Amino acid sequence: MIMFCLLCDSQEKLYDGLCKKCYLNEFEAIKLPEYTTFTVCSHCGATLKKNKWQQVGYYDDEIINDAIQKNIEVNPKLEDVDIYTQIINNRGTVYECIIHVSGNVIGTAINREYPIEVKVEKGVCPDCSKYYSGYYEAVIQLRADDRKLLDEEIRKADEFISNEIQRLCKTNKLAYVTERIVLKEGIDYQVGSHNAAHKIVVNLQKQFGGTITQSRKIVGHDKSRSKDLYRSWILLRLPSFNKNDFISYEDKIIRIEKIGSHKFSGINLNDYSTESISWKEYDNIKKIADINDIKTTTVTNMTPNEIQILDPDNYDTVDLKRLDVMNNLNIGEQINVIKIQDRIYVILDDN
Repeated sequence: MIMFCLLCDSQEKLYDGLCKKCYLNEFEAIKLPEYTTFTVCSHCGATLKKNKWQQVGYYDDEIINDAIQKNIEVNPKLEDVDIYTQIINNRGTVYECIIHVSGNVIGTAINREYPIEVKVEKGVCPDCSKYYSGYYEAVIQLRADDRKLLDEEIRKADEFISNEIQRLCKTNKLAYVTERIVLKEGIDYQVGSHNAAHKIVVNLQKQFGGTITQSRKIVGHDKSRSKDLYRSWILLRLPSFNKNDFISYEDKIIRIEKIGSHKFSGINLNDYSTESISWKEYDNIKKIADINDIKTTTVTNMTPNEIQILDPDNYDTVDLKRLDVMNNLNIGEQINVIKIQDRIYVILDDN
């Protein structure tokens, strides 16, 4: 029985009822819709690419090609397939593209071109959704021990945290402060990311000193990931003392000079040596005076072993041991002193 091509009546070998020429002419290398889409966050511009939100900054060929590829169905009879997308025009949120397809079918190389539009759809990425809903994972608590925070400390902390947020948000979109809350006991900063909050507090401690404590509790459950959601509270407690304050530690009177992240240091007024103290010892520290307690008096006499001054409260004569660091003092000179527990200490450096 002679079979004829359904289109041209040719008696050549048939492929699905068509001669080779007609078959190749009618062959559809791919199936695709009239248009496809990709999604861009309306707030930050991040693009949904391969089911992940990425901050690309522009719509590159890969994003558009990915939007097309997910809607293409390749004819299973086409072998050695090669597909690439050419953007030929852009009209606002619409990209006009040509899909170039090449391959082999029934031993013949073919090339096909298919027009398609790619449209930009607006959406909201998870990070922006969290930001605009007021989501936060951590609270930075700034406090001071046995005192109110100074206005200057608050101002510096606000400025420092703002700068840290600007730095961290470049790599962590949850590095933001949703709310700054002024409380009687201090300031709370609600931060989107726990990791960002932790980094901020560690760096804040390097500037202000103090001790860090942390706690957390379950605030919800993510059913999609079967994971509990936690919120942490990170407390930075500034010390009861500041630079130039006076503390007692192990029967020593120390004037604070430096406050660091791991330790603080000052001058031991008993012998004017430098003392460094770890924050682990903080509970053994007691603030006993500050810069406002410093008074002025007069050197009335000096001997090789002693200097003589006037008690600033009652003007009685007081003899103090003369140390090497006092060799530059002169009779009649006005000097600063502090009186602690009825004992007078000379302040040689006004800092």
